[in-house]
Amino acid sequence: MRLPYFPLHVVVFPHLPLPLHIFEERYRAMARDLVAEDSPYGGRFVVSMLTDGQETGEAATTTQRVGTICEVHTAEQLPDGRWVVLAVGGERAELHEVDRSGPYATVEVTPLPDRAGAGAAELLPGVQAALDAYLETVKRFAVRAASESDQTPGRTDVAASLDEVLKPIQLPPDPSAASYAVGGVLQIELTRKQQLLELPDAASRLRAELDLLRRESRLLANSAMPPLASSGLDYNPN
Repeated sequence: MRLPYFPLHVVVFPHLPLPLHIFEERYRAMARDLVAEDSPYGGRFVVSMLTDGQETGEAATTTQRVGTICEVHTAEQLPDGRWVVLAVGGERAELHEVDRSGPYATVEVTPLPDRAGAGAAELLPGVQAALDAYLETVKRFAVRAASESDQTPGRTDVAASLDEVLKPIQLPPDPSAASYAVGGVLQIELTRKQQLLELPDAASRLRAELDLLRRESRLLANSAMPPLASSGLDYNPN
């Protein structure tokens, strides 16, 4: 299966949103083709993480061999030709030959199976508890950091704001969906997120995430490091 190829400095997990702000001409052409009524792609394209190079321009880039097939959920073209697109991650996929001869790159991909793995369902309660503890620790860290700065609102204001942003997350009962949700929430290096994406089944991913949640909570509780900035639903410029 050959689909349009969009390398980005991001790791997209299945089921999770990918907002895009498209301004480069080759990706404008891609967006037009993706949403066309007679599109051979059915609104689908492939994202994999850039490890070297820029998202814009024609310079050579290096990307990961495992990415995600995404599907356009909404798309709006602005008067100046730019596009605002909301896509959603679908299947994981292994990337093969990239063809750059057209107006935008396309890539041959093989969808990867979505397996639960042994003991996946039994891991969910522990991962849920670790996720709850992680979010509470992130909140406490942010409030503590705000109280030490003269340029931020008071602790009460910060805590109220964080209550809106860091609401409790109830993981879905499906182990694969739960593993992707945790991967999206964890504020860790992109290389670690890529490692999670590449794991062969939900059980392996949940075990790794359980270790990461506990590790990150310990580091934050000890003020050893701040959480990495979350992309949230901010739009990724191409």
